[in-house]
Amino acid sequence: MWLILLFRICLLGGILFVVWKWGDWKNRGRYYPTVLFIMTVNLAVCLITYHHTLWNYHPDALVKTQTTIELLNSFVMLPSTAFAFLSRFPYSSDAFYQYGYILLWALVFSTLEFIDKTIGGIYYEKGWSWEISTLFDCAIFLILRLHYVSPFWAWLITFVRTAVILVVFNFSSAEFK
Repeated sequence: MWLILLFRICLLGGILFVVWKWGDWKNRGRYYPTVLFIMTVNLAVCLITYHHTLWNYHPDALVKTQTTIELLNSFVMLPSTAFAFLSRFPYSSDAFYQYGYILLWALVFSTLEFIDKTIGGIYYEKGWSWEISTLFDCAIFLILRLHYVSPFWAWLITFVRTAVILVVFNFSSAEFK
């Protein structure tokens, strides 16, 4: 339990340091719509999957509820990540560097989730797995970039992707809150 807490504190401190140090603060308004997008999508996922969770977090020494962890994700971790990701995106480089940058962020997220899984901080249910989560991380960073340049297409793809996940992982409307 204390190891999970230590990991989460280091993770939170790490992302806040990255945002403080390398965030594009003078242009933060340009990233604001995408930050709101990731917050909205995560909160919607929390609501939709309330009775049919695909992953859950074990409590740690201080944070005892799933809701508290998801609120931290929605209002701190994911907005900070989106801001940091977009702040250093290689806009003028060729597509190779851009896709490499996206893959790097997905790899970092996937590695952190693997560590969290290994120490018992997160567990999966109903067919979800770390491998699926890794693919999901790739999709998240692609969608963040897409939202920054074309919000309409990002929302459309997010709705379609959500519908596919609901079908593949056997959600029924009776499970919705």
